[in-house]
Amino acid sequence: MKTEVLLRSIGKINDELIADAESEANTKRKPGWTKLGTMAACLALVLCTGIATHAIRSNVTAGTFTMDVNPSVEYTIAKSGIVKNVRCLNSDAENALSDVALGKQSVETALTRTVAAYEACGYMENGEATVLISFDSRLDANAELKASLSAEIRKALEQTDAVGTLVFHSELTENAEAAKIAEEFHVSLGRADWILTAANKTGLPTDEVARMSLDELLKFQEVSGISSVSVSKFISLEEAKKIALKDAKLDELVQKIVFTREELSRNQGKPCYLLEFYTGTNQYFYQIDAKSGSIIYAGKFITLSEAKKIALDDAGCKDKVSFTEETLVSGGIKTPYYRLVFADAKTQWTYRIDAVLGIVLEKKQKETVTTEIDTADFISLEEAKKIALKDAGLDEATQKIVFTREELNRNSGKPCYILEFYTAKKQYSYKVDAKNGSIMEAYHFIFLADAKKIALDDAGVNVKVVFTTEELVAGGIKTPYYRFVFADAKTQWTYRIDAVLGTVLEKQQKEIVTTDFISLEEAKEIALKDAGLNEATQKIVFTREELNRNSGKPCYILEFYTAKKQYSYKVDAKNGSIIEAYHFILLADAKKIALDDAGVSEKVTFTEETLVAGGIKSPYYYFAFESASARWTYKIDAVLGVIMDKTCDKITPPAPEFIGLEKAKQIALEDAELDETAQKIVFTREELSRNSGKPCYILEFYTDKCAYSYKIDAVSGEVIGKKTEWFSRQESDTVPDTSQNSDSKHR
Repeated sequence: MKTEVLLRSIGKINDELIADAESEANTKRKPGWTKLGTMAACLALVLCTGIATHAIRSNVTAGTFTMDVNPSVEYTIAKSGIVKNVRCLNSDAENALSDVALGKQSVETALTRTVAAYEACGYMENGEATVLISFDSRLDANAELKASLSAEIRKALEQTDAVGTLVFHSELTENAEAAKIAEEFHVSLGRADWILTAANKTGLPTDEVARMSLDELLKFQEVSGISSVSVSKFISLEEAKKIALKDAKLDELVQKIVFTREELSRNQGKPCYLLEFYTGTNQYFYQIDAKSGSIIYAGKFITLSEAKKIALDDAGCKDKVSFTEETLVSGGIKTPYYRLVFADAKTQWTYRIDAVLGIVLEKKQKETVTTEIDTADFISLEEAKKIALKDAGLDEATQKIVFTREELNRNSGKPCYILEFYTAKKQYSYKVDAKNGSIMEAYHFIFLADAKKIALDDAGVNVKVVFTTEELVAGGIKTPYYRFVFADAKTQWTYRIDAVLGTVLEKQQKEIVTTDFISLEEAKEIALKDAGLNEATQKIVFTREELNRNSGKPCYILEFYTAKKQYSYKVDAKNGSIIEAYHFILLADAKKIALDDAGVSEKVTFTEETLVAGGIKSPYYYFAFESASARWTYKIDAVLGVIMDKTCDKITPPAPEFIGLEKAKQIALEDAELDETAQKIVFTREELSRNSGKPCYILEFYTDKCAYSYKIDAVSGEVIGKKTEWFSRQESDTVPDTSQNSDSKHR
């Protein structure tokens, strides 16, 4: 007698209970007959009281909801609101929850235990995790139960400091494409729906979008204006803008303020609003903590147009000029400045304008002769770039090459392309004849860091020093060189290093005399106070504590770090003022930012990890790492922790050759010591699936004596899982004997 028939014979049992009972039976994948023990249990149900019947009804499945962090888990909910069953959707969830009991308890308890397990495994270690909750259509239709579950979920998750953003996504409809994505990438239907939305919006391949974090996917939902998305715990964008404007002492009612950037992002994994805006005379950059509203970073510069006006007024230009360079140099240096190069028909000027104060720091002027360039018979810019790269022995297909200058100009009246670019190892400057493509000039400069090492090695310095000057002097001179000034507590050195050959062109050395200074301890207190640190409550490690000179000015050089950041300070040794302060994120944190963004779930190998901080606009960490499936490169801002640049090149492994279904069946039967020619064997399941992402054949079959379940590796043919269930004597008596050979082997 079938389960359905038996249950209907009892009476007062609805279709939903029947479906639930059959569902649970099917999960066990047993043959289609009913065991006598099960029938006895069901018959006993007839004798139960109304209270017992109610208890059974309360255990009927009401629906499911899923929780995504990176681990994805599905919770089956009974009508009573109790968690009946928990199913891990990916290997991350399986690993985290392998020893955690989650079934037969309240939703709040189950989620609290889940979050605790995730925290222990590092999935929520920054305390700012984004959590996606998705309800299926059955729960979505049950308004009362859904409201109760939502309240429990919110209570459980908002009680922990691990959750930064809680998102409820409901109204999931049957979508074959989303279902396919969910199965392929082992995620929930809710996350699959987000992946589909982002893929359609960006045009990117689905597998690339699937590697996006929940934070990135959430942005597409917010932009799309989907009403089912709700974010908790953050201040609003408008509140963040008000905080920035108040700090900048600006009023939108009386001033014209233009916002050029308004976005919710992360700084070292911490949610923050990135705001860029300008007025008539200044431009501003702010990072506002999205939870507390505190100001993480604030910068105020004069505008580029204002800097240009200052330079033009100082040059006394009356004729129309052409700007060939307009650069803001603000990262890793004491004084941010605009570098401007412009010319009229007779003269070329080069200016450095203080980006904060608007004063002229440096200016140069030289006579030139220019006429309008006829480009009719010129090679193209792309052709010129190919010529330069070939000469430099570089290949864009295999190397990361960044062009910083690409322009058509004149070299002593001769039209040429001026090209400047760099790789991870060198920087290059080329002039290519615009008519015939010949190379007029080529420089392969060593990097600033390499030049510094040459100077230090020559000086024989065996103590830590501080560099007060580090510059490349390459324009309009015979021999380009790096100029360095550095000192320890007693001595100051000045060096000129050939920027091409790396040889020492000039060096000077002088002794430093110090008197009437504040103490080292006082200097340390000043630096720690500025950094917002307290030695009494925080672990602070000093790696450098020395008295030195900054451009001849006595100062203390202090370098230290905490568990979260590293710091570099220059404190005036006489008056205690802060000359220079840098707050760099740690190398380990920068690596984590890159790995989190890449969404790497497999082991990777780092081939390069470098801090590039000298002589460039924005100090950054450069990482190159790879797994078996892809290669990544990242540039992470060393101060802000934001991603400046990234690449991902997929490594396509050869497609595995599967053994085939018939071979898999043969392997399973041999392992079970069964012979199809001698025994009646019935297969109830034959499918190609995945076991923790690994392709395998799932086979289920039975004889008159036993039921078998096998997982066979689809590539190697290895038996990776098996289960047998013997029937009792009574059970076997109820089943027709289909065996053809009573002497056949069995286990």
